Order: sequence, then C-alpha cells, then structure tokens
Amino acid sequence: MTARHIHDRLIRESRMNVSLSVEDTDSGNIFAVNARGEMQIAILVEQMRREGFEVIVSRPEVIYHKEGGQTLEPFEELSTEVSNEHLGATLDNISKRKGQILNMEHHGLHVIVHADIPTRGLIGFETDLVNLTSGTGIMSHAFKEYRPVAGEIMTRLTGTLVSMETGVVTAYALDQLQERGKLFVEPGEPVYVGMIVGENPRADDISVNPCKAKRLTNMRSQGDGKGIMLAPPLKMSLERAIEYIGPDEYVEATPKSLRLRKRILDPTKRKRAEIKDLV
Repeated sequence: MTARHIHDRLIRESRMNVSLSVEDTDSGNIFAVNARGEMQIAILVEQMRREGFEVIVSRPEVIYHKEGGQTLEPFEELSTEVSNEHLGATLDNISKRKGQILNMEHHGLHVIVHADIPTRGLIGFETDLVNLTSGTGIMSHAFKEYRPVAGEIMTRLTGTLVSMETGVVTAYALDQLQERGKLFVEPGEPVYVGMIVGENPRADDISVNPCKAKRLTNMRSQGDGKGIMLAPPLKMSLERAIEYIGPDEYVEATPKSLRLRKRILDPTKRKRAEIKDLV
C-alpha cells in the first residue's frame, strides 16, 4: 500500500460524495480531508480499513474563515437534556468548552439546556456527556454562524501512558500499570515505542514499560504470582478514538486493529519538541 493508492481512493470517494473534498499538502503522503464532521471522517476511514487500507488519522480541526482581516470559527446551537443531579457537571463541562448558556427548561427531574458553543468545543463532548450522566444524557446540535475565535479550548483534561519499549504486553507489567490509570491494551498484545497504552488521570504524559517480565530467581517458583487480576481494557471505536486524541497524537487504523500513538515516537525527540513549543 502506497500513498498513491490512498490518494486515488480518497479522490474516488470525493467524486461519489459531494460533501467531502480532498486537498494535497506539502508532504506527498499527507492529505487534508474536508468533511461535515468527525462522524463522516470516521465512516470513510472505517470503509477504507475494511478494504485493506492502513492509514493514520490526526485530530479533526474546524475550518476557519477570514472576513475583514479577522479570523472566524463556526459556532453551533447545542441542546442537552440531563437529570437534575448531573446538571452542575454538565454546565461546568460546557463552560470549559467556551459554551454560553442561553436558557434552561426544567421538566420534572430533567433539565433541557440550550447553549451556543464553538464547533471545536463539541469534539469529544458527546463522550464526556455519556460519562458524566452515566449514559442518560441526550444532546443535539446544529450549525448557527461564524464568530470570532473564542480562544483556547481544553477538550481533554487527562494525559496518557506511553510505551517506551517495543515488544509483547505482559500481565505482570499491566498489574503494576493499572494503578496509574485506565489501560487500552491486554496481555499478549504487541506494542511499540511511542504507542499509547493507557490514560493517565492527570494532565501529563508518562512513559511506561508494558512489556516488563517478572524475573525468576532461585527464591521464586514459576507459578508464583499467576493470580493476577486485571481490569478489562478500554477498547474505543474509531469515532471515539478520533475524538479522544490530542493535537500531538494519531489514530493508526489497520484492517485488524486500532491503535493510538504519539506523532513523535522517540521519547527523547518528543521531549525536545515539547520544550521547543514552550519556548
């Protein structure tokens, strides 16, 4: 599979689907796909991986407009229905995403919240709403207008656990790592340097070794420690994975698997890039 095959497949899709367009970039193996939302991009990538394509997808970005020398971004009308007990957490999440509450309608034990929110702020919001409301929250949104850029939006407050080794995941290593956060991999799964293997509850990324094996000595028996209890790994759908990743991360979609990874795999080069961005 080469970049030419992927380019031809994207062009063929754009001819059949008028709501999708493909643009070339400065790099010959990177293509910008313009669509109506992350759902449409996820459907396209899912179709391609089922056809045998292997692609890497970056985090979706909104399309900005220039008008009168000012940069404008799309805003949408958001309506959510949540229970009274989840109202505070939902309003706080909308506020962090630069949303403006217009009004609230109380109906018994439920509240309908109407708000204006940047389209950027909606990326990943549905997943947050499901988690905050234990699956009972309902949302709908529609494009409203273009407005001046609302500023920086933190859509993900957690960090990641990044593999610093290439090899096969062991239960012994995961038993120690599961105390640090949610895991995305399971024993026996191959990983590589720079691959995201879990979520850190805190905002920073942590380099971990999911391939660490238990060393046997003359003081231990081989059966010692086989009673390891691991929580089931978190397996994301393609759409959820595209919403979840940060600006410095990719989703690697192949016919057999979905993986999350850092853009810069080497931990030393990644650290240097982070320092350079801070400067």
